[in-house]
Amino acid sequence: MKSRLTALLFSFAIASLAAASQDSLPLRVASISSAAIQPAQSDPAVIFYDDFSAPPTVASERYLEYTSADGSFVWEPDGGLSGGSMKCQFAKGQVTAGTLKVLFGRSPFNRGIRRNETFNEIYWRVYVKHESGWEGNPAKLARATCLASENWTQGMIAHVWGGKGAMLCIDPATGIRDSVKVSTRYNDFDHLKWLGSRNGHTPIFSPAESGRWVCVESHIKLNKPGLSDGIFELWVDGHLEASRTNLDWHGTWSDYAINAVFLENYWNDGSVKKQARWFDNFVISTHSIGPLVASSPPMLERTPGNLSTGWELEIAADPEGADIVWRSKPISAKEMRVTVDSANGEFTGSQNGKTALVAAHDYWSRIRRVGEKEWSPWHAPFRQ
Repeated sequence: MKSRLTALLFSFAIASLAAASQDSLPLRVASISSAAIQPAQSDPAVIFYDDFSAPPTVASERYLEYTSADGSFVWEPDGGLSGGSMKCQFAKGQVTAGTLKVLFGRSPFNRGIRRNETFNEIYWRVYVKHESGWEGNPAKLARATCLASENWTQGMIAHVWGGKGAMLCIDPATGIRDSVKVSTRYNDFDHLKWLGSRNGHTPIFSPAESGRWVCVESHIKLNKPGLSDGIFELWVDGHLEASRTNLDWHGTWSDYAINAVFLENYWNDGSVKKQARWFDNFVISTHSIGPLVASSPPMLERTPGNLSTGWELEIAADPEGADIVWRSKPISAKEMRVTVDSANGEFTGSQNGKTALVAAHDYWSRIRRVGEKEWSPWHAPFRQ
């Protein structure tokens, strides 16, 4: 009986500490209600789309490879923006925790999506959420690459990695020298040429930004033969984080082009504790993608935490908040969600007098506790 009581007290203490930690975190918009139909599902520019309404499979050639790392990276039927999601569960000290690899366009493998096409320019987007109270920079998130032989030598690699601090970075590299492929294997660090990284500025791996869905989009364009005009850009929540516009990805070499995008869970130094993250709404396209389309009217949910007062929300029609188009009334502390309509707030700025957000437009949101001076950064973009 005594040992059972001790265990119960210990569990209660842990739960209390977790709740206290959660309550101390800044408020953020955690998620936005998703429209049932997303444009990416039927857009001819889209090469690949997965909202994880079903588990990933390599049998259908939607994925070149899926590794769960002994159950660390698995599909969940819920927990996503509109249903299913991919959950990565890191154990303390764990390094490798699973991948998803998409193959498309011309490649040495005689498989994949749209295998007869050449893609010199792509955009890819994914939503990622880190468990509330997340700690540490997990090093790897994704990469776009050119797989140039059956043993996975690479022509170029556009890494989206953990950068300095709690930020992402872009770190481009090439396996081509003087227009000749010199890489001899996958991740051939002895022969890769690093073209210069750029750090982001949104601390998505900080505890303050945990517990919410973050929109990450990257753009890669190969250089014209003989020129250094290649592009590598990264956006987080619709804000340009990092950019290179003077890259020589591959000289005049043109055996293959961009043909793969990988989502990765590889933590060089191992996770600092047991913690999870999720992926959803993974898109690869030849055109810019942007945020998900919200339901109409949209419903926004806040991150957890007990509030002594209520909370309030603002919506802007630009990422800097120059045009605030909706302000909520004070929202009860017990409420986790609010619908953006005239019953719960007032339309302002360029949409003064409206009864709903103007359609076919991108919006950003910010949030704060009632009585606080400081707002969250403008984040959680969506399209109406």
